Amino acid sequence: MRNLRRFLTPGWILGVIAVILFAWACFALLAPWQLGKSDDLQARNDRIATAIEAAPAPVDQLVNSPLDFTDHEWRLVTVSGQWRPESEALLRLRSVDGTPVYQVLTPFAADSGTEYLVNRGHVPVGEAGSVPDYAAAPSGEVEITARLRKAETGESEPVTVDGQPTVRVIDPAVLGRTLDQPLEDAGYLQLISDQPGSLAPVPIPGIEAGPYLSYGLQWLLFGILAPAGLGYFAWAEIKARRRDAENAAADGTADGAADGAAQGAADGVAHGVAHGAVGSDSVDPDPADDRPASTPEEDATAARERAMRARYGSRDDAERRRAHRRADRLRS
Repeated sequence: MRNLRRFLTPGWILGVIAVILFAWACFALLAPWQLGKSDDLQARNDRIATAIEAAPAPVDQLVNSPLDFTDHEWRLVTVSGQWRPESEALLRLRSVDGTPVYQVLTPFAADSGTEYLVNRGHVPVGEAGSVPDYAAAPSGEVEITARLRKAETGESEPVTVDGQPTVRVIDPAVLGRTLDQPLEDAGYLQLISDQPGSLAPVPIPGIEAGPYLSYGLQWLLFGILAPAGLGYFAWAEIKARRRDAENAAADGTADGAADGAAQGAADGVAHGVAHGAVGSDSVDPDPADDRPASTPEEDATAARERAMRARYGSRDDAERRRAHRRADRLRS
C-alpha cells in the first residue's frame, strides 16, 4: 500500500487517465474504424470480382428493390429504351489517369417504365473549366449494357456551368428534381464501351487490399502498448525507490560503524593519556622536543580521524562511492 500511495500525485493520476482514454479510443474508435474500412474494401473487391466473371443479365432480373444496387454493384445488366438527351447533367471535379474530366449523366427511359440515370462516360475539361463539345446520345429505341452502381452521398446541389447543371456526387434523387425527371433514386447505370451513346468509359476500380487492415492492427497494438508502457514505468519507479532506500540504509549503517570506531579510538587515546599523566613524575621530558604538547581532546580527535580514514577512507573516497552508486542507478 505504501508503494501505491507514492503514485497518488497529479502527474501519475493524469498519466493514468490519459493512458486509459487513449487505450479506449484505440479499441472502441480507431481500430474499428480502420477494420470497418477494410471490410468495406474487401466486400467491394468481392463484388467487382463477381461482376467481372458474371454474364450480363436483364436489369429487371437483378434489381427488384433499392438494396439490389448495393448487393449487385458492378454487375453488368442490359436494358432497352430511349435516351432523354434534352435532360442532361455533368459530374465535375473528377479525374481519369490524373486528367480532370467531366462525366456526362443522361436519363434513360426503359421500356419497363423505369427511368435510370446513366453515366455515359467522360470528356476532358476545357479551358478555364469550360464544357467541351461531345457526342449527343442517339435517338430512338436502343439496347445498352451497363454496370449497376449505388447512389453516392455527399453535397449534391447542382451548380450551372456553361448552361448545364453540374454536381459533385451522383445522387439520382437530387438530379431527378433538378432535371424534372422521375429517376430511380437508389442507384444509376455506368455505361461500358461500344454502346449506343457511350463516350470514353469510366474505368472500374482495381482489386486491391489497401492499408486499412494493417492500420487497424496497429491501433490495436497501440492500445495494448500504452497500458503496458505505463505499467513498466511504474515498476521501474518502484524498483528505483527500493534501490534508493537500500542504499540509504547501507550508508546509515556505515556511518554508524564509523562513529562507533571513532568513539572507541577516542576512548582508547583518552585512557592512554590519563595513564601517562599518572606516571609523569618518573619520566623526564625530552629537552630537545620543544613542540607544544597536544591536549587530550586534540589527541582524541586525531585518533578518531585516523581510525575513520583507515577503515572507510577519506571524505573524497566516500563522495566517489556515492557518485558511482548514482551512476549505476542511472544506467539501470
